[in-house]
Amino acid sequence: MKKVVSILIALALALSLMLPAFALAETDVQKAIAEAASMSWDELLAKAKEEIGGNKLMIYSNTSRVKEETFTEKTGIAIDTKNPTDSEIYEMLEQEVGNGVYGADVVLLQDCFMLTNFAIASGWLENYVPEEYKANIREEDMNPLVCIYLNRLFFYNDGGNKDAKMFKNVWQFTEPEFKGTEFKNPMDEKSSMNFLISLTSEKWQARMAEAYKSYYGKDWVSDGTFQNISYEWIYKFLMNCTFVSKDSTIAGDIASGAAGSSGLFVFSKLRSVDASNISICAKDGIEGFGGLLYPIYSMVAANAQYPYSACLYINYLLSAEGYGNLFGKQMGTYSVNNANGISDNAREYGDEPLAFWQDCLVIEDAEHVQNVYFEAFDQISQWCASK
Repeated sequence: MKKVVSILIALALALSLMLPAFALAETDVQKAIAEAASMSWDELLAKAKEEIGGNKLMIYSNTSRVKEETFTEKTGIAIDTKNPTDSEIYEMLEQEVGNGVYGADVVLLQDCFMLTNFAIASGWLENYVPEEYKANIREEDMNPLVCIYLNRLFFYNDGGNKDAKMFKNVWQFTEPEFKGTEFKNPMDEKSSMNFLISLTSEKWQARMAEAYKSYYGKDWVSDGTFQNISYEWIYKFLMNCTFVSKDSTIAGDIASGAAGSSGLFVFSKLRSVDASNISICAKDGIEGFGGLLYPIYSMVAANAQYPYSACLYINYLLSAEGYGNLFGKQMGTYSVNNANGISDNAREYGDEPLAFWQDCLVIEDAEHVQNVYFEAFDQISQWCASK
């Protein structure tokens, strides 16, 4: 069934990209977003309160942390939230915005491919970036706007020896003696799929070639089996790993496993286990990469009933106060506004600022994913099915 759905979505997207482009008049929501971008916080707050009155701002989000009430305490604007899965959010956007039915004002979601080629291409979501934060956000994170990044890292059981540094090179995870690294199935976890696809970019092919030469003592030479070096690593890793459905399960398995047990899971799950015997490959200086970094995007619904209020909420998420209240105490969650640092609580668990992880993790590459998605998805899905 999943394969059929994927094929239908692929056909729908292909057809939508073939449709002619027409010049459309600017909508009321687009006008509001353009005005809101240059407003000060106080100006936008006044406009939002005038607009929304005693009604509630509706937020769709794949993270329940948006239920946090400090935005209401600060602004006097009440919120209502729904926390469906990412796939369900896209279905809701299609059913509601696609049919002119109001549902949400603010939407937080993942999956750069579906966002760009399905939701944005269909005109269901609009981008908003407040001028006051542009200087602190990378250009590639502004359209569509990333709100926060999360990481999923290679962790391992060090047997109580913090100097063990068992994993020095990412190619170790493809070797038989390290079989069983736990990983969320790319067919079920979009961040896993987009991570693997991003790994096939020229940048990461070069990084993988350097790691290969360091580990094996020779240059990688294609024998025609794989399209490039990253595809070879992906295939061997998938054949060598064990698919597990939950990050919390992976964290627990590593904590209670034998020395050398390894897996990728989100940093926040470190709090739910005894982490005394768990080490982080990226902080050991592993060659190649130490995991993945994936975004949550914050967008305004194209038929938002309260667009100024929606912009105000996104502005709040980017601020030091908003990020700190909603996400800042949780390690492994990083504001795209580089002026916002991580909390002391996160540092206690060994977390680092976003800039550290951007240097050693595979960042979900929206442009590359879009360019090679169908070919890469087809190949990776075949390998997953053959396990």
